[in-house]
Amino acid sequence: MREPNLTAIFRSERLKLKKTKRYSLLFSVTLAAPVLAYLIGGVLIFLPFTLYWWEALFLFLLGGLLFLSDVKREKSAGDFQNIESTEVKKQIYFAKVALNFRTLFGASFILFGAIYLVALLYGGLLQAESLRLIVVILALLVTGLWNIFFIYYLSNWLNASLVVVINSLLCLFIAPLVAQTKLWLLFPYTYHYKVVEALIGLKPNGVQSPDFLNIDWGMFGSSVGSALLSAVLFSWLLGRRSDVQNSKK
Repeated sequence: MREPNLTAIFRSERLKLKKTKRYSLLFSVTLAAPVLAYLIGGVLIFLPFTLYWWEALFLFLLGGLLFLSDVKREKSAGDFQNIESTEVKKQIYFAKVALNFRTLFGASFILFGAIYLVALLYGGLLQAESLRLIVVILALLVTGLWNIFFIYYLSNWLNASLVVVINSLLCLFIAPLVAQTKLWLLFPYTYHYKVVEALIGLKPNGVQSPDFLNIDWGMFGSSVGSALLSAVLFSWLLGRRSDVQNSKK
């Protein structure tokens, strides 16, 4: 029997998304960050507060909820039958990660649009450099890629809902503490915090550095490089796990 190619696998995964509430989830979670920042901090600290809530909670929460939605979809299809009954499990996981990353990419530009709209409405009260803001938001996306592979990998041993809860709590409560120590390079959850600190001086505790105009290129390079290496590592581990499961059939 001929194995389906990657294009067919992507098409199959995209078809599954048509009957989900993915877009309502995308808009509601993404816009929660600027709305919360506006309600709590007002206009003067709107930009750093929005980016802080996005990096501290909502980016990883959205990734987790997309993963959880996928898990529920697979169960409704017959207890993961499209994963467990095929020899192309690795390719299916790759397609799932790619589609989730594409959704997070869309969320990043929804966030940018929301921030820029507020900047236009309030004029001189809110300064938002478009190019730097885009770089910051995309850097957050890149440094969070590893986490998509990681939660799929971790779900081989833990309940999917528990994975999402642990993942969000680590990002919100543990990562900011570790990010303020010299051990941050050893903990991937800190990388997106450090890349924002490097680019705009927004520290892991949410405080804006007065020296925010100067970019720390060393920290930026270390954060992005470590995040990409982590993505490669967890993608390999996920693929390896798929191969092991296939070999046991």
